[in-house]
Amino acid sequence: MDNKRFMKYFAPTANFQLTNPNPRWRDQKGMVWHTSDCCIRALALATDSEWIKAYDFLSAKARRDFAVPNDGGFFRKWLVDNGAIWQACKAVKGKKRMTVLQFAQTHPTGNFIIAISNHVCACVDGVIKDAWNCGDKCVVGFFDMSDFKF
Repeated sequence: MDNKRFMKYFAPTANFQLTNPNPRWRDQKGMVWHTSDCCIRALALATDSEWIKAYDFLSAKARRDFAVPNDGGFFRKWLVDNGAIWQACKAVKGKKRMTVLQFAQTHPTGNFIIAISNHVCACVDGVIKDAWNCGDKCVVGFFDMSDFKF
């Protein structure tokens, strides 16, 4: 991977911290590593919980509803049912949507899960926490996690 691409997606900035609570990631000795567990990572980071606690919560809900943990429609329902507040960011003709970086800059306090197209990430006190920097992606909606309870 060239340095320019690395810096864009993985280097820390004032509003981004490379963070992956998945225990398997630590076994990779800090190497850039991806897996399709963004909903588990985001829930763990936004609630300051262990990855396994978020995994167990989502797996139990998924098993009950015959779904998978990263099913977007169910993911939203499960979080809202447990106290998260969903706010959609509708597209307005002629205007650009807010980016994840802009969201982080305008929300310097609080714990959020931000939904972008085919991905979710955590934003904690104005810092995007994820396995890659999605700051340039458009926000579809977000969850305010302040009242969320497992």
